[in-house]
Amino acid sequence: MKNIFHTHYINIFVLALLASVAYLPGLSDFWVSDDIPNIVNNPAIQIDTLDSNNLMTAATANKSGPLGRPLSSLSFGLNYYFSGQQLDAGDFKITNLVIHISNGILVYLIALYLIKALKISINIKIPEKHFAIIVAAIWTLHPIQLTAVLYAVQRMTSLSALFVLAGLLIFVIGRMRLYENKAYATTLMYIGIGIGTLLGSLCKENALLLPYLALAIEITIFSKLTCGQQQKKAITFYALTAVIPAILAVIYLTIHPERIFAGYTVRDFTITERLMTESRVVLLYISYILFPAIQNLTLYHDTIEISRSLINPWTTLPALIIISSSAILSFWFRHKTPILTFSVLWFLTAHSMESTVFPLILMYEHRNYVASFSIIFAACYYGLAILNHLINTPIIKTCAPILVVLCMTALTHVRSEIWSDSSTLSYFNVKNSPNSAQAHASRAIYLLEHGDKQEAYKHLSTSSRLNQSDTSSPMAMLQLLTTFRLLTAEGKLETQATQKTPQNYHAPLVLNIDYMTKLHNIIDNEIRHRLINQQLSIPTTLALRSSTDCAVKGLAAQCLAIIDEIYDWLEIALQKETLPDRQRPILFASRARIHAYQGRIKLAIDDLDTAYQEQPKDIYLLIDKLTLLITLHDWDNTRALIDKIKNHPHIERHHHLALDKATRLYELEKSQIQGLANAE
Repeated sequence: MKNIFHTHYINIFVLALLASVAYLPGLSDFWVSDDIPNIVNNPAIQIDTLDSNNLMTAATANKSGPLGRPLSSLSFGLNYYFSGQQLDAGDFKITNLVIHISNGILVYLIALYLIKALKISINIKIPEKHFAIIVAAIWTLHPIQLTAVLYAVQRMTSLSALFVLAGLLIFVIGRMRLYENKAYATTLMYIGIGIGTLLGSLCKENALLLPYLALAIEITIFSKLTCGQQQKKAITFYALTAVIPAILAVIYLTIHPERIFAGYTVRDFTITERLMTESRVVLLYISYILFPAIQNLTLYHDTIEISRSLINPWTTLPALIIISSSAILSFWFRHKTPILTFSVLWFLTAHSMESTVFPLILMYEHRNYVASFSIIFAACYYGLAILNHLINTPIIKTCAPILVVLCMTALTHVRSEIWSDSSTLSYFNVKNSPNSAQAHASRAIYLLEHGDKQEAYKHLSTSSRLNQSDTSSPMAMLQLLTTFRLLTAEGKLETQATQKTPQNYHAPLVLNIDYMTKLHNIIDNEIRHRLINQQLSIPTTLALRSSTDCAVKGLAAQCLAIIDEIYDWLEIALQKETLPDRQRPILFASRARIHAYQGRIKLAIDDLDTAYQEQPKDIYLLIDKLTLLITLHDWDNTRALIDKIKNHPHIERHHHLALDKATRLYELEKSQIQGLANAE
């Protein structure tokens, strides 16, 4: 390995330099979307020492996926600590860039070994180092990779890929040694796949696909490099690392189908509809990789139409035929077209978790982070082959790939400029995807933070109209409309005369009290209609919680003004028969806060008890109950609950801080009451 790095250090240096230039504008201090709950508003990753308790707290701070992604979460905690215990998004993005460049180096080394293996098996004539650096440069600098770098929370993707690619490199080295009958060949193969899968899956679960990516390489690139005893060792290896785990996974999911189907209760598509839709999505991914265009690449891809049948939309059936026939034909002709087959099998394998049956959001660019390697590998191979066949001028053969790499650098640099601040990003999200409800909602959030409330209302209205299965935007609309009503009533906004009457929830805003009152009722009815008739999405549940907190904590007058509506929305949501288990505690805890605010303390405690029964690891529910018991002056139960929280098996540093605050309140209240009693 040292010799490889020493021999190719110039290529690696140029790769790192170009990546730094491409991403430099985007290394700025602003957070995006899921960064907020996972990093900014996650006290568990905000550690102040590196003792074992804090490190464990940071590692268990994330609840994403069945494994919790502890290594990714721990990396956020370490990033926070070494950033001077500051939430500086720029520092997080710099770390992501270092990981991405490291992955680019691994891609370079893997491509180098694969092209060497191909030269042995099919005797191709192509410069190894020249080819490998082109593949690595295009992969590293491709604009589709940007969200894995500048979207801080997507470190989960890039860090997982770091272990996957490192594991693959060790595997490929071992596999070449097996062909050459050298020592420790299978040992390296097992170490690469075993450690890569283990560590990668602790960052993100799709690293579990690593053995099958190795199998895709075996079937295509190493298929002619196996015979006799080598073949027996290879068969044993794949039986243990790929076949048996796949059988066990199928058995487990057959016994526990709820692991898949439960998630569909918050989606507006079925498992069949998702599979049909993903066939079109996968083809879109390929087009974005081969023909990257800034206007197609955006943070949100919620405009993808769901395939409701094989002919609705009409592109569904052709997409399914293309995907299935490509897989079958490429496998059938794998000995004649190993590179094309490798491209297809690797790509489909890398998408076999996030683009099949699991009830995830339909489309995200970062899902191509590892998958794109095989498409780029094949495109570079066939591109160079065509170039060598058609052109005899050496300088053109050299400059053409360099031009492609520079174009990728420029495209990523431009996209990085777009990601340099929230204003530009939210603007271009809407510009590039005008039919995206999420893009309009994101733009509204930015405008609300910077004072243009009427323009924000327009974007919320558009978002509500574009996505009628979500209720979070109409809720935000009603809060903002209430703001306008209050400001108009106070004379802080000029009243507009009008004879118009709003006809629907997305009617234009008119600053007239009567008009806005009628519009308020229409929007409220729309919210109730959606809560009753649509699946309760996670954004809707979180919107109900944030609206409740806004009202009871006195964060904004407009929230308090609609507290009765918020309570009614919670009641409707809690009556739904298909309410997902993860959302029920949030809703009960939210209703408890309104009960407490309006003086119904015992009802609030009942709701908190219900929430805690369903989410017994959420210590903040107990702390909320503790505050209510203090309000009731129930000293015996308060003291008992303090002791229970202190001895809770899942208590962490940030819980202790909240408990200490509540305990001080308890001691102050109790001493004051006792002082009054003694005075009497």
